[in-house]
Amino acid sequence: MLTLLSLVLAAEAGSPLLDYQRARLDLEVRRTELSASWKKRPAEARQNARTTLLSYLEKSAFPAWEGTTWDFYGTTTTPREGKIACGYFVTTVLEQAGFHLERVLLAQQASAYLVSTVARGTRVDWIRPADNADAVKEIRKRFGDGLVVIGFDYHVGFLRLDGERAAFCHSSFIDPGSVTCEDPVPSGAFASRTYVVADALNDRVLDDWILGRAVPSQLPKKPRRE
Repeated sequence: MLTLLSLVLAAEAGSPLLDYQRARLDLEVRRTELSASWKKRPAEARQNARTTLLSYLEKSAFPAWEGTTWDFYGTTTTPREGKIACGYFVTTVLEQAGFHLERVLLAQQASAYLVSTVARGTRVDWIRPADNADAVKEIRKRFGDGLVVIGFDYHVGFLRLDGERAAFCHSSFIDPGSVTCEDPVPSGAFASRTYVVADALNDRVLDDWILGRAVPSQLPKKPRRE
């Protein structure tokens, strides 16, 4: 298996893919630094991790993946090569950011299980707003600035909230039919009867990331055999 460093060396100089792989390497270096300080100053390490991850996602991961074609069966792990479904977009972005989760298994579940997995036992809110604008308003009221992961009736994605700014980052099954970060209010893909929402960078999942621990999957319970 190629290491991340091998992928960086194999990418063309100056290419967006090379920039993305370098950003991933830099993020891993930062994670290692934070893991060394976590035991003595866990709260400070978490806050620094949250800031670091938000910057990486906004400046590197989401831009790198933008334009990658959506497909219901898409499973690519390389930005702008192949196709990617909405669930795979969420799990792949998290996995490539250094979260140890079951990328394929979670991507194939109903979105509520993916959201519950990322929540790591913290709050998961089920919201039934009047429309997209009301949904953004309610999510902002409940979670404040940061990054949330949202499960919809038939979709899943990230919502970045920063003051009055809101960006819905997802692999869109409607126009433009690719990964995009867009205003959620007019977005047809953001519309849903029910929204399942959790803080994507809560303290518990950040501890998993900092310490390199596996994120346990929350999956449907198997029926008991009589």
